[in-house]
Amino acid sequence: MIAIALTIGLPMVAVLLLVAAAGSQAQCGGDGPAGPGSAPGIPASLLGIYDQAAGAYQLGPQGWAYLAAINYVETSFGQDLSPSSQGAIGWMQFEPGTWAQYAVSADPSEPGAPPDPYDPWDAIFAAANDLHANGAPGDWPRAIYAYNHAGWYVSEVQQLAQRYSQAAGSAAVTIDASQAAPQAGCVAAGPTAPGSAARILPDGLAAAPQDAPAPVQAAIAAGNQIIDTSYSTEREPNMLTTVMSSYDCSGSTDFVLYNAGLNAPQVDVGNGIAGDSGMLESYGNPGPGRWITVFASGGHAFIEIAGILLDTSRFGAPTMPSGSGPRWQPTSILTAQLNDGNSWTERHPPGL
Repeated sequence: MIAIALTIGLPMVAVLLLVAAAGSQAQCGGDGPAGPGSAPGIPASLLGIYDQAAGAYQLGPQGWAYLAAINYVETSFGQDLSPSSQGAIGWMQFEPGTWAQYAVSADPSEPGAPPDPYDPWDAIFAAANDLHANGAPGDWPRAIYAYNHAGWYVSEVQQLAQRYSQAAGSAAVTIDASQAAPQAGCVAAGPTAPGSAARILPDGLAAAPQDAPAPVQAAIAAGNQIIDTSYSTEREPNMLTTVMSSYDCSGSTDFVLYNAGLNAPQVDVGNGIAGDSGMLESYGNPGPGRWITVFASGGHAFIEIAGILLDTSRFGAPTMPSGSGPRWQPTSILTAQLNDGNSWTERHPPGL
């Protein structure tokens, strides 16, 4: 795990988020050391981005070092942003077609902005997305070759990543919290299922899809923590960091977003108090997401994650356990839900 000393600026998601009632610990970041690199030195301002991107896409203990190596080989850490002879552009030198496939909007200073290959946050997260989709961390040579089809390139990136990893050791990295992104990819343990669709299990828990990005798996794991709670509109301190006995529609949606590092709306950031459904109407980016869609109106909210819903309204769907609080439900209730008289807005987390 990267050792991070936070310089307190603005409030942010904790680097290690504990879901207390379940007794399970969330794990954030790339799960590997990061520190002042060498040959050449890695800019300190980029280390946190590499580590968070590696964590978001489950690139393993050395994922941050591979991202740093690719960034150096491609653009000398952003010092040379001229297009390549093949038309590759931006911080991580994506060809336009590949960028369209893997682009991610990740810059915390520009929420809702379209992905920009010349933004280091967006470009590095997109590179992590690309590498994961092509086999990393299980097969780094394959993933690197898919990124740039050249044997010399694979060798150079691997050697440089190894040098960065060895140089880092256990050194601490100081990250200004005002510049840190939410910790996408804080993954809590939970059941999984093959493929890209989540499944509702007989006991009411949901199995997260193994092919989903880490924030999606973390969102489902967070939902599993609250499916046996009751319904209440009470707003309690720390309701996003600790499992309470009850949640309403927006509270449960915000709990899921917060514990997946997806920038949940809050009415009281300092005390971790969830926002209301009206705040979710302007959450994230407009329209449905590929993996996660937040449905919000002035009077109700719920969330779809990888093909299943977490909702406090029933519409006759079979769910377990019983009760009146948030429960996993099939998307078959969507038609009834969206025709309940509310005016619905669909939103999604950037990149998902």
